[in-house]
Amino acid sequence: MEFNEAQMRAVNHKEGPAMVLAGPGSGKTTVITHRVKKLIEGGVSPEKIMVVTFTKAAAVHMQKKFFSIMSGENWIKGSYPVTFGTFHSIYFRILKLSGRYKSENILSTKMQNDIIREIVIRKKIEAPSMCDFMQGIVGEIGNIKGNMIPPEEYNPLCCEREKFKIVYEEYEKELAAGNKIDFDDILLKCYEMLKNNRELCEKWQEIFEYILVDEFQDINRVQYEIIKLLAEPQNNIFIVGDDDQSIYGFRGACPEIMFDFEKDYVEVERILLNVNYRSKKEIVKLSENLIKNNIKRFDKNIVSANGEGLKPDVRKFETQYDELMYVCELIKNNIEKGVPPKEIAILVRNNSQIPVIKNILKENSVSISGGKTENGIYENGVGKDIISYIKAAMTYKNVELGNNADLIYILNKPARLVSRQIISKENMNFTQLKKIYGHNAESLKCIRKLEFDLNMISKLNPGAAFLYIKNGVGYEKYLEDYAREKKIKSGELKKQLETIRRDSGKYETLKEWVEGAEKKDTEQKTKKENDVNIMTMHSAKGLEFEIVIIVDVIQGIIPTSKAVREREFEEERRLFYVAVTRAKSILGIYTIEKSLGCEVDASMFINESIE
Repeated sequence: MEFNEAQMRAVNHKEGPAMVLAGPGSGKTTVITHRVKKLIEGGVSPEKIMVVTFTKAAAVHMQKKFFSIMSGENWIKGSYPVTFGTFHSIYFRILKLSGRYKSENILSTKMQNDIIREIVIRKKIEAPSMCDFMQGIVGEIGNIKGNMIPPEEYNPLCCEREKFKIVYEEYEKELAAGNKIDFDDILLKCYEMLKNNRELCEKWQEIFEYILVDEFQDINRVQYEIIKLLAEPQNNIFIVGDDDQSIYGFRGACPEIMFDFEKDYVEVERILLNVNYRSKKEIVKLSENLIKNNIKRFDKNIVSANGEGLKPDVRKFETQYDELMYVCELIKNNIEKGVPPKEIAILVRNNSQIPVIKNILKENSVSISGGKTENGIYENGVGKDIISYIKAAMTYKNVELGNNADLIYILNKPARLVSRQIISKENMNFTQLKKIYGHNAESLKCIRKLEFDLNMISKLNPGAAFLYIKNGVGYEKYLEDYAREKKIKSGELKKQLETIRRDSGKYETLKEWVEGAEKKDTEQKTKKENDVNIMTMHSAKGLEFEIVIIVDVIQGIIPTSKAVREREFEEERRLFYVAVTRAKSILGIYTIEKSLGCEVDASMFINESIE
């Protein structure tokens, strides 16, 4: 394989720290795997090399690529044990071999959610969406531990500071009582152990003499501190990343660490991979116009190796429907020209946008798959909530409450202050539930109202049932409260609500509606080769397509209305940068003038991109 000059410098780097700034499409995976090969050819024992990634899938991909380039030299996988793994897998291995913890000490995601849910209920903490509130809490806990922030100094985003303080303190008590650690504790406990046990730390320093870290821009503080400990004293740290593609701040990623790296290791060799082998010149130019608006970043001056192509198509439409009709025609025309559907991707900012878009495109004969799952409008979000209400209403009299998955799913949508753990007890029905909560007037009122609502829904036709859930149950108000709590616009959620309303009108009975919904989702579960892709910008990271179409590029969506500080705007800009750099040949960026009858503004990122 031929390398350019910068790639050769990276592959041939031997001793000491190195920072490889790898722009989009610059061949970073190839560089990492060939450097491992070069080290071994130079006499380094394979077991002395550790390659760290952020996901299991990335680790497996990296390992497979490594063995593919070695296959011609009769290398046997088991004989050359280079460590490829995630931060969590490698650090837990260190903890486990030290005798400190075993697998059974790790708190599962379900156990973590159960603990937090019980704390919220016990402390009578109200939230429009129990599921989303808990998800936010989990993320905040991860940020505290991952970036080693004293809890008393932490300002949460998911809820008021006092609420979070209560949940966090109770959560830590539960973990200590059960001798459990969560996934974030794996990192924190590993750091504390290595920091406080010099002899043990030196043992692991001897084991891993060469450390390579992929996607370094996504690292958090505790991950970095462990890497620094393990790398001493030789400091053979080889990091690869792109600060312009740091988009996981909500998970605790700290891109500032890339700038700290050169301060911590003054002798570091900086290598810039600035040749983009993916995108045409015009796409690269647009992406550079955009990202230069971020202040704190490494200047890379990315250039294209693919020559000139079509100018990116930037358009404004009056409504989303007009926008998607144009997208349908664009897709159909390119498929007729021979572009495989799997090489076309529609990118959106939020998962909540996907159901409406998929539904309209499928109605116009565009086969499309993607989103959180490969399913349709009833598998996630508003659609799943509504159909779960219908199914719960049809079954609650005949199925034990604890065995009624649909009833449990909508139990606190809106919030009813009822514990899932209590409702899941054996032989539980509404009569027993009311007895248990007899001492709690507020919860008892909610339980009685839920029983009444389910009974009413069960007697109505689909259209009337939908309206009752929306208004009588209070689901629309729940969506508004949820949007307000999450600091997002409720428009996309209401679009989903309207899509479900239209679909309900196709059926005469609730049974037919449920069967129709399940059929729609079953038909969409298997991804087909002739399907166009739809996904969020976050999900698109690491992927590439011949054609990328970005829709609904409006202020309040991208950048999100949640962005208020400069660092948040910069991360949103980086996210848009990731989106546009997925395109190889054709890039479409589309915005609209009106949403739900209200005027909206085009994203600030459009003007920045086309300067």
